[in-house]
Amino acid sequence: MNIGRSRAATVFALVALGILLAISPASRAAGADDDVALLLHSVNAARTLNHLPPLRLDGRLCRLAREHAVDMVTRNYFDHSTPEGYSPFARMDAAHYRYGYAGENLAVDRGAAEIAHDFLLSQEHRANLLEAHYQRIGIGAVSAPVGEVVVEDFSD
Repeated sequence: MNIGRSRAATVFALVALGILLAISPASRAAGADDDVALLLHSVNAARTLNHLPPLRLDGRLCRLAREHAVDMVTRNYFDHSTPEGYSPFARMDAAHYRYGYAGENLAVDRGAAEIAHDFLLSQEHRANLLEAHYQRIGIGAVSAPVGEVVVEDFSD
């Protein structure tokens, strides 16, 4: 079935919101592993609805994403690049992570469910989620006084 992009996006947003709202507050508080699972499910639901293959969770990318999230919380900044200027690509290169295409999403909000929803509504973040070249994802989620800090790293 082929429906218009704007209608498909609206349908997707409503379905995704329903999935996220169905997750109980108790399960939201269960920890970072649950947050990673929720965010991965949200990404792959969006990709499936857009006829793209799901992304595979990559342990090395998860480590890089979590390290960046922890660094931002520890040193009180919020940026794709560290205060020293290390971009996501520089961090991947330093870890000897090979990629042809790569990207990153950052967010801070009350929790993973809210962040998953925010990513879907943001044109720039959604473009990363739906990039056809990407095959892998790493997700780091860290609780902080300002809320949940999430880093999603993508690669082919």
